[in-house]
Amino acid sequence: MIITERKKIRLADYDYSSVGAYFITLCTKNKVKNLSHIIVGDGLPVPKNTAYGDVVKAYIDEIKVRYSGVSVDKFVIMPNHIHMIIVISQSGTGNPSPCIIM
Repeated sequence: MIITERKKIRLADYDYSSVGAYFITLCTKNKVKNLSHIIVGDGLPVPKNTAYGDVVKAYIDEIKVRYSGVSVDKFVIMPNHIHMIIVISQSGTGNPSPCIIM
């Protein structure tokens, strides 16, 4: 297997702790589909969380409590990734938490 280096998509001189809205995507390790299952409800496919997805949702709901000036505007938990819009409404929100590996 050839391992390629990921493309750097961050702006070199941008302060990502600045006030603003940020669209982020988080992926599971090895793209394992353990966060939700897609089911058809009323003709439309919708994700239904697994137990792991419920834990992720609980942590997302905690963001506004743990970090003043930070909130999650919208999010969706897909089978192997999460999309979120995080809003930072004040600068100096503190140091980030360590990563959680599932």
